[in-house]
Amino acid sequence: MQSLLDVQNRWKKAGILIALGLCVVAALPPIYILPLAFIGFSGLFLLLDRCTTAKQAFFTGWFFGVGFFGGGLYWLTNAFLVNAGKHGWLIPIAVPALAFAMGLFIGLTTLCAHLMWRNQKESSQAFARIILFAIAWTIWEWVRSWIFTGFPWNLAGTVWGFSDMMMQPAAYVGAFGFSLLSVLALSLPACFYYLEGNKRFLPLLACFLIPILFGVTGSLRLQNANVTFYDDITLRLVQPNIDQAHKWDRNLKIANFNQHLELSLAESTNGKRPSHIIWPETAVTYALNREPNVLRAVASVVPPGGAVLTGTPRMTPRGQEPFQVWNSLLAVNEKAQITAVYDKSHLVPFGEYIPFRRFNPIPKLTAGMVDFSAGDGLQTVQIKGLPSFSPLICYEIIFPNSVVNKENRPHWLLNLTNDGWYADSPGPYQHLISARMRSIEEGLPLIRVANTGITVATDAYGRVLSQLHYGQRGFIDVPLAKRLENPPYASRASDTILMGLIGFFFLIAQVSLVIYRKR
Repeated sequence: MQSLLDVQNRWKKAGILIALGLCVVAALPPIYILPLAFIGFSGLFLLLDRCTTAKQAFFTGWFFGVGFFGGGLYWLTNAFLVNAGKHGWLIPIAVPALAFAMGLFIGLTTLCAHLMWRNQKESSQAFARIILFAIAWTIWEWVRSWIFTGFPWNLAGTVWGFSDMMMQPAAYVGAFGFSLLSVLALSLPACFYYLEGNKRFLPLLACFLIPILFGVTGSLRLQNANVTFYDDITLRLVQPNIDQAHKWDRNLKIANFNQHLELSLAESTNGKRPSHIIWPETAVTYALNREPNVLRAVASVVPPGGAVLTGTPRMTPRGQEPFQVWNSLLAVNEKAQITAVYDKSHLVPFGEYIPFRRFNPIPKLTAGMVDFSAGDGLQTVQIKGLPSFSPLICYEIIFPNSVVNKENRPHWLLNLTNDGWYADSPGPYQHLISARMRSIEEGLPLIRVANTGITVATDAYGRVLSQLHYGQRGFIDVPLAKRLENPPYASRASDTILMGLIGFFFLIAQVSLVIYRKR
């Protein structure tokens, strides 16, 4: 280890840092090699701790971030292969540019950590410095969730996504509080480098105590879980598994649409007729509000007294100006009436719109030349025969504390998505874990319907009750679980909890420094 820490060549050190970032990636969904997360975070801390200047500290984090985001988001290249003739040239540019840009957040993390402890470099103070490092990581992870429209993907706490039990603490401390505790636990092995003998006991205890605390907390929460279902509701979740390259093909649009109708009318596998049918994001590739014949076809499969909820592009009515397009969810009843509309409000840059389009020649990935318009924000939707729900399209589900209207709390989360862009890569699995984390934090069951997978139904504890795997064509008929009537602490006061945790651990760090000074 000493030889790795003493590397002086800047490019060799950069390579080591990128490798440490990739170690943490290997602990993310769906791989979950958790010991590598301990190596990655502890190694980053040890190299950061040897920095003597702010510049060194920044680039230490930045190179780690290039590995972390480059490895964690490499699967985005699959989206450019869907129409390789048009977008393929962007592959060697887009993901490296994203990794370099996102790596800045970890560069700022390590810079801030270095500035907080630059005069406290004794070996006996390593425990306090690790606490400060975890605090800096959490603050910049929180900033990443909202600045420049936000991208809170692969938060540190998702390394525990392999276990329903281990994810449950997020209900008490929120996504970012969970990250703080996770980074603290994953970085503490670094203390072994500095301390000897009995002095290693406290960090060793804390390193194991935090995951044990996660497990005990989660086990107790799930032991007391009382999950109930609506007796009169059966949801049919349709996963047509249409290849993204064929989805918008004009010659295949009718065949693709008919697949949804066919799966919606198929005989139930559990003997219960569905009360409502749900299709994925942009399942209907026609503008449903402008195509009465298509609307009637959708209505033909609506169960009596129910509805089809489908993703579709929505356009301004013919003759109305200015012309706009939305990525929408529409509810259609058996009379071919649109009874509810939700327009996606958190759009994907370069996917659904081009920032600064006037000066930017890069073509957007999705079909059509016109940028999507943003909707009005979070809504609680009520339609006949269903308890109210919060509709979220695609990656709107990944934003902690931003998935429900707090003034009108819904009974469940509905996430329509299309992960067919990314093939059977880590992307859809990372997306799913983010969605399940929101279910846990809000105490709401999740219904997630995807074009190619992964379609799931969960209870209000984020536990998967039924699913269709990636690349599987079919449907599942599922009951709808009831929400937790008392929202988790994370839903009610996540910002307050986060500030309290940061303040608490900052105080521990300062007390620790004072104690070591007196010794």
